[in-house]
Parts: sequence; C-alpha cells; structure tokens
Amino acid sequence: MPLWIIFIVVSFLLGLSISFLLDYPFQRIERAFFSFVVGHALSLWIAFLIACLNKSLSISVILLCIGICAFVSIILFRLIKKSGKGSVTDLKGKIEETWYEDRYTLSFLLFVLLYVAVMNLYGVFRPDATGSLYAFHTVWADYPFHTSIITSFVYRDTFSFPLAHPQFLNLETHYPFIMDFYSAVLMKGWLDLRSAIIIPNILFQLSLFGLLYFLAYRLTGLKGSGICATVIFILAGFPGGLQSTGIHFLNPMYAVIMPQRTAIIGMAISFVVYLLLFHALFANKPEETSASLERTGTHKELILAGVLIGLLPYIHAHSFIATGFVALFLAVFALIKERDWRILVSLFLPLLLLSLPQVLFIRTGVSQDFLVFFPGWADTNREMIMGFDWSSFVPAFSSAIKTVSRLETFWAINAGGLIILMSLGFAKAKKETRIFYLPFLLLFVIANVVKFQPWYFDNYKLFLHWLALTAIMATLALCWLNDFTKTKKSHKALAALSIAALLIASTVFGVVTHVNMAQTTYVVWSSEEIEMAAWVRENTASDSVFLTGSAHNHPIPALTGRQRVMGYEGWLWSHGIDWTSISARKKDISAMYRGDYNLFEEYGVDYVCIGPYERAFAQENHFTINEAAFDDETRFELTYERVMGGERWRVYEVKDRTFKLSHGL
Repeated sequence: MPLWIIFIVVSFLLGLSISFLLDYPFQRIERAFFSFVVGHALSLWIAFLIACLNKSLSISVILLCIGICAFVSIILFRLIKKSGKGSVTDLKGKIEETWYEDRYTLSFLLFVLLYVAVMNLYGVFRPDATGSLYAFHTVWADYPFHTSIITSFVYRDTFSFPLAHPQFLNLETHYPFIMDFYSAVLMKGWLDLRSAIIIPNILFQLSLFGLLYFLAYRLTGLKGSGICATVIFILAGFPGGLQSTGIHFLNPMYAVIMPQRTAIIGMAISFVVYLLLFHALFANKPEETSASLERTGTHKELILAGVLIGLLPYIHAHSFIATGFVALFLAVFALIKERDWRILVSLFLPLLLLSLPQVLFIRTGVSQDFLVFFPGWADTNREMIMGFDWSSFVPAFSSAIKTVSRLETFWAINAGGLIILMSLGFAKAKKETRIFYLPFLLLFVIANVVKFQPWYFDNYKLFLHWLALTAIMATLALCWLNDFTKTKKSHKALAALSIAALLIASTVFGVVTHVNMAQTTYVVWSSEEIEMAAWVRENTASDSVFLTGSAHNHPIPALTGRQRVMGYEGWLWSHGIDWTSISARKKDISAMYRGDYNLFEEYGVDYVCIGPYERAFAQENHFTINEAAFDDETRFELTYERVMGGERWRVYEVKDRTFKLSHGL
C-alpha cells in the first residue's frame, strides 16, 4: 500500500479512536467527518514537530509519525473496548445499514463529493494535451505561493523553524503552512504535486461541507436544513470584478474555498469545535443523568475543543481568531449561567498552552498594518465614513447615523435576500440556537470595524464563519415559510413565491460565479516551463538562491523549492512585510539586473534567471536589463539556455567572487 494512503488511514483511525472517548451522540457519517478532521489536525502537527527535530521531511519522519499515531490509536481502542462504549469493530457491516437509515444524507453528500471532485479536477492544475497546466482565476493567482511552500519542504535538504520565507530572502515566514506541509507529506509518500494538492483539497472540502450539514442539523433538528444551509453557503456571494459597483462580498468557492488552501482545513476544524461547543454547552441532557457524569462528558468535549483551537494559528489564523472568539463568548455565557469555572479551565487551558507559543512566533512578523481601526470593511466605505464630520457631539451623532445607514445599504446589496432570511430565521429559532448565533453576529460587527491584516479583504475569511451560521439561520426561515403554506392554504402561493424569490436572491449570483469560473481558466505554467523547473531541481543545490522577476507564477520558486530574492509584492505586503522593505528589495533587484555585481555577493545569489518574467519586471519598473553584463565569464556562467514560446530563457550561475579576488581575477 502506498505510504500516502497509510498516512491518511492512520490519521483517520487516530481521530476515530478519539471520537469514541466522547459522550457526543455521533451519527455514523458525522463521526467519519469528525474523525478525519481531528485525526489529521493531530497527525500533521506530530509529523511537523518530528520533521523540525530531524531538520528535514523524509520518509523516516513519516513512518515515525505513522507509528506514533497507530500506537496511540491502538491504546485508545483498547481503553474504549474495556469501557464498553464500543470499538472500531462496531463499524463492520454498518455501511448498508447506514444507507437504509440515512440514504438522503448519503445521497446529498455523494453529490457534494462529486461537486468538489469536479471543481478540483477541472480548476486546479488541469493539464492539456501538451502538458501545460490550467486553473481557475483565483487558483492561478494563489496556488504558486502554496506550491513554493510545498516544494521547499519536499526538495530542500534541510529546514528549521521558524521557516525561511520562500518568496523573500533572509526573512522568516509566519504564513499558516500546515495544509501545504500535508501536501509535502503526500509527495514524500509517492504522490505527484497535483495529486498531493487535489486529494487533500477534496477530502477537506467534503469534510467541511459535511460538518456544516451536521452543524445545521444539530442547531435546527432538521436534516433538510443541513442540505439548504450547505447549498446556500456554496452559492452565496458574487463573482469578482464588481468592486467598482460597491459589491465586495464574493462567492466563497471563488474567493476562499478553492484558492486558499489553509482555509479549508481551518474551517473544517472550526466546524468540529462548533459542534463540540454546542453539544457541551447547550444540548439538552437526560434528566436522569447525574450532574457529575454530565460534567465529565461536557469537560471532555471542551478539552478537545480547546486543543483543536490551540492547534489553529499555524493551520489557519483567521479560523483561530473566529473560533477562539466564539468559544470565549459562549464559555463566558455558560460560566455566568452555571457558575462552573471548570468550563473556562477545560476549554482555555489547552487552548492557551498550545496557541500561545504560535501566537508569539507569529507576532514577530506582524507589521503596523495589523489590527487597525477600519470602519466599513471595504476601503470605499472607510473613506466615506472617515470623511464624515466627527469633530463634536452633534455632528458626530449625525455621522454615526449616516454610517449605520451606509453599512445597512452596503450589506443589503452585498448579502441581499440572505439578510432577510437570517432575520426571520433568528426570530423562529430556539433559544439556545439564537444564543449560539450571537457571537457570530458580533464577529460580523467587529469585522466591519477592525482590519485584521493589511489587505482589508482578508476580513472576508472571518465573514465566512458568520456566513455559515447565517445560512443555517436562513434555512429556518425557509422551513417556517414552508410550514406557513400548510397551515394557511390561502397564502400558499404567496409564501411559495416568497421562498423562491428569497432563495434565488441568495444564490443566483453564486451560480453565475460558478459559470464564470468554468468558462475562464488561465495557464499557470506551460509544459516547457515545467521542464525547465525540473532541470533546475536536478542541476542546482537545494539551498540555491535565485534572482528572478517578481511574477507570482514564476516556475523556479513555485516548482523547485528554491528561494528567490523577492517574489510577488502583493503576497508579501498582505503577509505583513512593510512596503518600505519591499520597495528597497525591488530597487536592489533592479540594480542587480543592471549589472551591480556587489549586490550579488551581499544577497548570496547563486543563480540569475533572465526570461519573459524578468523582462516584464524590468518594463514595469522602468529599466532595461543589462544583458551584456552577464556575458562576463569571470563573474557568470551560462548554464541553461532555451527558447520557449518564442521567448529566450537563460539561467546563469554566479561565480564565487571571493575565489576570483584571491586569484586576482
């Protein structure tokens, strides 16, 4: 059996063994999604910590991780069997029974599996007849950064923590890397790059939507609500390119779920936590259950929730912020209600112990553009709001009214019928469901006031948590309208029309977005660029430093794991690197391409690439590459030359300047 399959199976079994320790009333399909997500959250961190100690990712590291996870799973299954709560053997022969008991859920989730499989196979590095790779627009824009992290784990001989930034030389990276590390593990386990990306994409996207389905079911008691909530979530929002019209709330699949791999695993873990929190703090317990037994079960679930949140910072920072905030709100509410301090201790002790070291590391890379007062979320809203008169009480009061009016109009346009459905659903929800929804509503308000990263749009990742719970609330409104048609037959046509209109208003632009995504794909790398990257991997040292243009999809940093002096400026700025440093680095790159040899020694550059990306970089920055300077054989050696797609590519090795000086050259 291939090593990558063994890793996935053992990770699942680890999560499965943990699931049997809980008092949570799992349904079988729900347990499967829970086990996959929890098991991988733990196994990936175990594998990464072992790799850090080994200072490399190797097959021996993966085997050791598999051994640890398998050993822990066996121990837990034995404990479970002794306790009489059940064991993995109880799963034998249950597939057919599950189908007959819950065929509608299975049918829907099989449809979701087909959907995410098609989206990934078509939109993520789809090869054409020549071997060139195509992708959806947002995947084309984001994935080359992810592949630069993946290949740095796979092809570099050593690494240390904190990780070196693959796109900015001599700087640590604090970008959440665990999902890309997972793909690196799968590549070391004998998968190719595309498969190592697509397989975890499909598995975590399916788990994310499956967990959303069951979260909706737990909050509403209706499995139909799970289907509607998942569909609304997938089809909410708008296509890109409409910002000039005031539309900024994009479709989740287009903006995050497909392109931003870290969000997939992060949100899946968040949904597991939300299920645990709702059951531990709100689900009704049988009256005959003793208080001590009830607290024991509750605190086990809270401890696991705290562990999962604590693992999130380097998995997905925005999910850590959102889930940590929701957990704090709900735990404080439960503390006030039950006056049991063990609720806070059970939840936040593991959370703090695991997250605090990560947060302290991440903080070292935070610039002044993080956690900034930014009213209105979108930059156009902020400019308008800050332009109001706030000089004294009376005009400030008037400005506050205008601000509220502006935001109401903005979200009426951006969220459309979903706001109406949410309001109706909130009114019809059970008390505990309304309370559970409140922190998400408050998170929505905070994300409209505070910018958590330099790029305002990144708050969208926080809005997605609000959107998921809002979609659940919306389904309650649809169910209420449907029930209304049964009790008030005279209003049946009006209610049916209202349901159709609100549902269409909430999803139609998501359908348009999917059509646009399918019709518009971009070449990420040509087959010749892929061949050139293979040559670089085979003929240069793994720790080589390359001077290239800053194009986001340059094949050398994206496909070889080699560092470059500086990558795409937009990524760097959004990750917290201040623009002054980026501008200074860009100036030095321009000087090197104009022939400033001293800077090559200063940066430790080993190779120089001159091709279409570099010529485009020179044109954008208003200079001309001094190609004659690279003909100096005492300083540079031409190691690769080829014409690809009508463009000349050359790679020069920078000769050792210290050696030349000592020999009088």
